[in-house]
Amino acid sequence: MPNYNMRGVQFLTDNEGNKTAAIVDLKEHSEFWADVLAECGEPIDFQFLVDGEGEKIAVVLDFEKHGELWEDVYDSLTIESRKDEPRVPWEEVKQQLEKKGMLNV
Repeated sequence: MPNYNMRGVQFLTDNEGNKTAAIVDLKEHSEFWADVLAECGEPIDFQFLVDGEGEKIAVVLDFEKHGELWEDVYDSLTIESRKDEPRVPWEEVKQQLEKKGMLNV
């Protein structure tokens, strides 16, 4: 898994520094979480962090238990974080790859 900061996500690690879970801020990513709930219903096997009023403010995604869901979260957050990056036309990328011998046409 690449090492880069994701807004609204913190990682838990084991004693060897391996990422084992992610804590996802539900206020920051409320739309995504609403989509998850719409797809799978109210989750029963997640751990949540709650505020003083008992409101769920974050969900803990254990990579062992929720690996597939984490992959979806990761992909969505990566797409969101890159949405304003400049685009490079495919033909330009293709030419660069051909010059480097990395694309056989």
